[in-house]
Amino acid sequence: MSGYSRGVPAMGDVLRSVLVLGGVVLAIFLFGKLFTQTPEQPTADVDWRTAASGVEVRAGFVPLVPTELPEGWRATRAELIDDRWQLNVVTDVNQYVGLTQRTAAADELTKLVQDRAEGSEPDGEVEINGVTWQVFKGPDGDTTLGRAVESEIVVVTSSAQRAVVEDYVASLEPFTS
Repeated sequence: MSGYSRGVPAMGDVLRSVLVLGGVVLAIFLFGKLFTQTPEQPTADVDWRTAASGVEVRAGFVPLVPTELPEGWRATRAELIDDRWQLNVVTDVNQYVGLTQRTAAADELTKLVQDRAEGSEPDGEVEINGVTWQVFKGPDGDTTLGRAVESEIVVVTSSAQRAVVEDYVASLEPFTS
């Protein structure tokens, strides 16, 4: 046997090991911070007008779009997913507003509201530009407006204040190229 013992290490050995490991972890962290760039806007803006231009031919309905996005707002998603037009925007104070439109029977409205704003409960009605919208309030205070007209249903849900959502809905119009 060699005369080397592997007994209990001294407290000084333990502290040195912890300091060396801590230094390695700190060096890796700082190296990562040095070479990582965080974008100012985490999602890219999308061209919602171009995306809307092909919806009618493929989905069989004219998509709703805002006349213009307010200053500082930006579209983050605009696409036809299966049979559903989806237009998501972020306000100038980083609040979400999402529009979903699809062909469906009027009795499908509540189902679409629950799909887009789970846990939302009916909270009255509001008339905007001569159209009655059902109002839903989410568990986190989110506002959702929904309407069923003929064979189309539209849902707009948002983390913004109700007045902001209503103004956005008032700006919606059928897309024309």
